[in-house]
Amino acid sequence: MPVKSYKVGPGTLKLGETGTETDFSCQFSDIALVPGKDSEDALKVLCGDTIPGDVTYTWTLTGTLVQDITDAGITLYTLSNAGKTVPFQYSPKSDTNGFSGSLVIDPTKIGGEVGKTATADFEWDVVGLPQLVPPATP
Repeated sequence: MPVKSYKVGPGTLKLGETGTETDFSCQFSDIALVPGKDSEDALKVLCGDTIPGDVTYTWTLTGTLVQDITDAGITLYTLSNAGKTVPFQYSPKSDTNGFSGSLVIDPTKIGGEVGKTATADFEWDVVGLPQLVPPATP
């Protein structure tokens, strides 16, 4: 099978309930859904067998955002929604599969290096597993 790949963007990130969500797509210079894995140690038993440890998968939405401290901007959104669980819709490339679910918003830093575009790294925990959203058909 030949190699297949994609370049991130143009894509979308929307936060909030469907119908009233806010599209923050232009505020992210780096964004990814990242899996995590927590596995317990296996348990050895007397007869020589081994009982595998439980495995739990977690997800985060991480990256770098371009700060916007206007009233409708992403930075103030993270402050006013700190600790809240909000729906998200994320597509790394508009014409490919996307993902949806809920995530917990953590506030981001404000400010940075003088004379440079203000950015902030973020890491938001996804609640449960992200759901696959097929691309819209034309």
